[in-house]
Amino acid sequence: MGLGSGGRVRLLRMDSGRVLRACNSFGDNLEGLKKVFPLKPSGYFGEKGEGRGHTRNIFSDDPAGTALVFAGIATLNYRTATVIEGKGLAYTMRDGTVVTHRYYSSSKDKSPVVELNVHNVSGVRSQKIHFVKSKKGA
Repeated sequence: MGLGSGGRVRLLRMDSGRVLRACNSFGDNLEGLKKVFPLKPSGYFGEKGEGRGHTRNIFSDDPAGTALVFAGIATLNYRTATVIEGKGLAYTMRDGTVVTHRYYSSSKDKSPVVELNVHNVSGVRSQKIHFVKSKKGA
């Protein structure tokens, strides 16, 4: 049986008492993410947003729920998670990519944000994605 076979995560105990677990890289999760959230040829998800060039928007009737789904797929089998007190979580993946899910942004609309600080993954750029409410009639 290999690591994670049968849907289980195998834990390894080190002599120091630390527990290591099998984990994914962001690249391992990319195909699943692209099935739900199309990736543009430019390496970005969503549409260009306001702000710097790496700021993107994904429109949804349920921005918080959509951000949670995006972050959940992107961070499947993460290596470590760090709580950002009262704001969200920062997940580190095996390849060094950091996925930060903030429940509320500092922007005027307080939209949820997932920030990708991508390392060693070809075809995907580092970016900040705001999940914004779909406009009526759009």
